[in-house]
Amino acid sequence: MAKGFGVKPIKQLGYVLLLFPSAKAYAARLDFDDGSGQEFIGVTNMLKEAQIWKTQKQAQEAVVKYAEFLIEQASDGSEVRINIRRLNRDSSGQLTDEPVESLLLVSKDVPE
Repeated sequence: MAKGFGVKPIKQLGYVLLLFPSAKAYAARLDFDDGSGQEFIGVTNMLKEAQIWKTQKQAQEAVVKYAEFLIEQASDGSEVRINIRRLNRDSSGQLTDEPVESLLLVSKDVPE
């Protein structure tokens, strides 16, 4: 039997952030510019439109931008889960993602 026979090679493309696991909503690409000078925080449910980070460390650092946005949307005491997922493309061109790391954030009202 030939080596690798019957196995489809998978190409790792990088890492994506799954912001709303129940809705399969990912952090959207950051290439949008509305002219305001502020960084775009977008969400998409299409994996092909998700922002891709080359390393897991870059994805971890990007969590900070999205965490602030998600916690603002949550009510006091609510939990927010952000998942870092590995993005792959199989030999047929299909994009898939698999879990790598999950971060749980809890919204807490801080007295001023």
